[in-house]
Amino acid sequence: MNDRAASAEIISNNIKRLRGEADWSQAVLAKKSGVSPAAISLIEKGERIPSLVVTRKLAAAFKVSEAELTGAQAQSTNQINKDAHAFFRDYGEINDLDTDDQEIIKDLVKRFRERKNDKSGK
Repeated sequence: MNDRAASAEIISNNIKRLRGEADWSQAVLAKKSGVSPAAISLIEKGERIPSLVVTRKLAAAFKVSEAELTGAQAQSTNQINKDAHAFFRDYGEINDLDTDDQEIIKDLVKRFRERKNDKSGK
């Protein structure tokens, strides 16, 4: 397998995985990204490598880095960020909340960390 085919396969697999995690059809991804359904189909089949512009649109729709989409990001980092990406896809960005609600979320996270540290004896 040449480099181009390997890249196409990695990108194809990542898009299918992310789309599956988000429970989106190709049509939903097309609407959220502004990329045509036909282009998404070709990319997922490994018949086309997306341009930089298309890669950026798809990454933005999934709320992941371009590196994660293209496979340039280390696998261990992908695993670490998987739950975080799913969370933000489902619940949105903290910056979308008003200031008081942001503080509530930050306080909650702080309490969870303290509780975890107490349980682990730190």
